[in-house]
Amino acid sequence: MILVAREPFRGGAGLGDVRVIVERQEAFESFYRQERDGILRAVVYALSDPDLAVECIDEAMVRAYERWDDLDGGPNPAGWVFRVAVNVGHNRFRRRRLERTKPQFVAGPVPDVDVPDPALHRALAALPVDQRAVVVMRFHLDWTMEQMAEALGVAVGTVKSRLHRGLRRLETMLEKESA
Repeated sequence: MILVAREPFRGGAGLGDVRVIVERQEAFESFYRQERDGILRAVVYALSDPDLAVECIDEAMVRAYERWDDLDGGPNPAGWVFRVAVNVGHNRFRRRRLERTKPQFVAGPVPDVDVPDPALHRALAALPVDQRAVVVMRFHLDWTMEQMAEALGVAVGTVKSRLHRGLRRLETMLEKESA
């Protein structure tokens, strides 16, 4: 991936300025290569729409690049990208509802994502997005409560209650399906 610096070169820009921009781009490209696929898989699960997830992760990565100076070296840039992508997805779902069209959830297996249990995938898709997001972050990304709280911008207690409610709903749905 080649990124073009958006910062304008003003008269007198020296070699040091160019190095800073190149180092910034290299740092972001490294982050992008290491984190994009994992975050994308989590966003696919959180939104239950692979096409929307790709659009949202791309939008979140553009926003991350624009704010890279603030995110780089921060506690959890991947969590920030996940939260932004899920929020972009929520906003698109809201717009669809306002336009009187219902969001389309994936009924079958998600392409390019190994779904070992289709029943679990269907149950996850039926969860509210806030509960689905914490379940995915905990069990797919193996994040701590603190990492999830920071990524979602909520209190640790909120994460715990969402995870608890989500797991109880999953258990109930999976029991009904296996009966």
